[in-house]
Amino acid sequence: MIPLETTGPKVLKDAHMVVLNTPRKTFYSIRFEECSGTFRVRKASGALGKVWDKRTWEFSTLDEAERLLSRRLKEKTDPGRHSPRKYSIKYLLPGSANAGGE
Repeated sequence: MIPLETTGPKVLKDAHMVVLNTPRKTFYSIRFEECSGTFRVRKASGALGKVWDKRTWEFSTLDEAERLLSRRLKEKTDPGRHSPRKYSIKYLLPGSANAGGE
């Protein structure tokens, strides 16, 4: 019998951003998840379909994790940012998905 629940982290928010009009197809994905009473923000970024950088931040409170995710989304999508990469949100999914980990 297949269990109804997975044992992996519960994804609370998931976002994927891309840089439009670039041949390299630069992307930045960030997710906010709960696992065993702690909260994690995980990001992966890269281009040409390859992940070049992965990072994970762990927090003891929901507020801390939400603040980091919100700050990153705001920074990356700010049209006035200094970086030449101006990201657009391709999708932003609030807490309905439940992934079984990576």
